[in-house]
Parts: sequence; structure tokens; C-alpha cells
Amino acid sequence: MPPPRNRERDVLIAVCAVALLVSAYLAWRAVGWFGVGLLGLLVLFIAVRIDLEGNRPIGPPMTADLHASQYRSEAAHGHAERAGRTAERGGIASAARLASLFGGGLAVAGFGLFFLL
Repeated sequence: MPPPRNRERDVLIAVCAVALLVSAYLAWRAVGWFGVGLLGLLVLFIAVRIDLEGNRPIGPPMTADLHASQYRSEAAHGHAERAGRTAERGGIASAARLASLFGGGLAVAGFGLFFLL
């Protein structure tokens, strides 16, 4: 279930979109369309990484004890705490999906126009 929409979230989305567009303009002025494509890939990489982490520890396979302790501690929590964590993960996933959409759009537009022009 997606988190509830409110005015603060909409304003933050608008501010982040404007900041990303200003950054894309600065990248275009500095490097051209290739810079816009690289900025899009950077945003896409960060968004996918955040979506994959899911607010859990990430590490090499040698840290299996870290992952097991994380899951044990989550299983020990009550129903209300688990529901709160699930809602928090839903909010993070929603923001990561939106950022990956913006990043993918910038990457496609930047590299597409770089190769076309």
C-alpha cells in the first residue's frame, strides 16, 4: 500500500525535480548531452541501490551473521513495529521508483540526443 499523499511530499517532489533539472542544465552547459546522460545514470544508479538495499545492511557474502542477526531482530519485533517498518520501506521504495524514473528519462534523453546530434 503506498504511503498517503500530502502537500509536503508533493512540494518535496517538485523541489527535487527542479534541482535535478537545474543540475541537468548545468551538465548540459558544461559537457553537453553526454553530461546529461551521465547525470541520469548517476541518479538511476543511486535510486536502484537504495531500492535494492531496502533499509537493510548490505555487505559481501562473508557477512552472513550480520544478515541473520538483522532478520532475527526484525522477527522479534511486535506487529506494530513491523507494520511501521513496512510503511517506511514503502515510502522509500516509492521515492526510489520516482527517482529512477527521472534518472532513466535523463539518461535516455541525454544519450539519445548525444548520439543523434
